[in-house]
Amino acid sequence: MSRKKIFNGKRLKTARMYRGKTIDVLANETKINKKDILAFEEDKYKPVVENVMKLSNTLNFPKEYFFQNDDIRVTIENTHIRPESPIPRVEEISYKEKIVMTHKIISFIESYIQFPAINLPDNLSKYDDMETLATKMRRHWGLGDGPIGNMVTLLEVNGISISSMNVEKRGAVSFTQKQSIDRNSRYLVCLGNDRKSATIRNFDLAYELAYIVSVEAGIPSKRFSKEEFACAFLLPKETFFEDLGKAHELEDYVELKKKWIVPISAMILRAYQLEVINYKKYMYLMREMEKQGWLKKEPLDENIKATNPALLKKSVEMLIDNNIMSGTELVDNLANCGLNLYPDDIENLLGLKDKMLSPKNSYKRDNVTKVNFKKKK
Repeated sequence: MSRKKIFNGKRLKTARMYRGKTIDVLANETKINKKDILAFEEDKYKPVVENVMKLSNTLNFPKEYFFQNDDIRVTIENTHIRPESPIPRVEEISYKEKIVMTHKIISFIESYIQFPAINLPDNLSKYDDMETLATKMRRHWGLGDGPIGNMVTLLEVNGISISSMNVEKRGAVSFTQKQSIDRNSRYLVCLGNDRKSATIRNFDLAYELAYIVSVEAGIPSKRFSKEEFACAFLLPKETFFEDLGKAHELEDYVELKKKWIVPISAMILRAYQLEVINYKKYMYLMREMEKQGWLKKEPLDENIKATNPALLKKSVEMLIDNNIMSGTELVDNLANCGLNLYPDDIENLLGLKDKMLSPKNSYKRDNVTKVNFKKKK
């Protein structure tokens, strides 16, 4: 005899926050009394079938999702969202729910594919100055003192997961969470709306790396200048100092931008930090940038294209290309683990092509042997 499925109020709250809706908004859209919705979320009583369908359709979650329990439990240890973020609070909450869901999907995929382990120095200290911390990171990752053209790949190969789910959302900023599943911690970074510019993306990821370094070094985030660290990490003191000898006017920084793949505003700030220019010169250059509209859109931003996150996308492609499971089977297997989502949501979270997980892109399996990539070297 099959066991009757019971509506899970916590799932309703998660779905509502995932979609960035308040109870008032959801009540207005579904025509369900907001007191009833709150009661559903608190499991005080269960919705009738008609209301379940209204909630499912409005929130765009399969109705089965609301009758599942969480097989994969994620603990959020730390969250970093820039204080100047212009997005409403309800959208911030939505981003956090989506990155938690991303981690759950990664955890499932790790049953088949070994992701890079987190690779951070164990000698970061709260007593280190910013230059020392930046140098320790570069030395640990074997970067030398030249430009870093691709922060995306650098972070991914060193065990930091990156999602591109927000790159098309106006006003979205990059953010980072430290999460754990079964006490195994992972940092997950979500890109913002950086206009797909390599220079902006590099700086944003260096800024998020600063948050990670502050956590690992035990430095309170409010006492850690993430902008200063990002400049020191991307523009090493000795080598960038030499290049600054050629930079006198604003146009000279445009040429440096081609080499260092860093925003002009960050290079000017770094020049001031290194005392190559004084405060008066710094303010002059920033005023010139404002006059030319460069504070909103710098030269070369559209010419130097950013690298997209690849690790999550490639992991799914490996599952499909090696006939381990089709796109449809991936969706079904996630549902069996309590992650009953529509394919387009999974595609968005993992940066997959549209319709990649739809039935027409599925593969037939004939006597397929499961491959465990963890055992492959």
